[in-house]
Amino acid sequence: KLDTTGNVGRYTSIAVGTDGFPIISYYDVTNGDLKVAHCTNTDCATSTNTKLDTTGAVGLYTSIAVGTDGFPIISYYDDTNADLKVAHCTNTGCTTNTNTTLDTTGTVAWFTSITIGTDNLPIISYNDATKGDLKVAHLTMTVTGIAFG
Repeated sequence: KLDTTGNVGRYTSIAVGTDGFPIISYYDVTNGDLKVAHCTNTDCATSTNTKLDTTGAVGLYTSIAVGTDGFPIISYYDDTNADLKVAHCTNTGCTTNTNTTLDTTGTVAWFTSITIGTDNLPIISYNDATKGDLKVAHLTMTVTGIAFG
């Protein structure tokens, strides 16, 4: 068991870090937080669990990938503001990170999915519930943060 504190583990997504161990993004329903479990061995018998965003009800519809910098990047839904957000970890274990709001037009970011493109930049697909549209965000990674490309 990776996390047993409250009602946890909704909207999970998994990737393998550059250290060879799984890293799992998920929603903590009890606290309304985006969390990550970084396994410290291949079978996930032990892990380090970290809260990445705790501002309101955040972390639904998570999707995780490992960027070319070797650090996890997670797309997710901010239910409090109905926005698309992304958390970019600044180390392999995701114990520190930066959070950025990407799309705030209507109710967006349902069912996010993230991957790293051939240009080595993150691409996020997500549902715009207000318009009923499929949207895509191509990101630009910068020293100061993340923005649409």
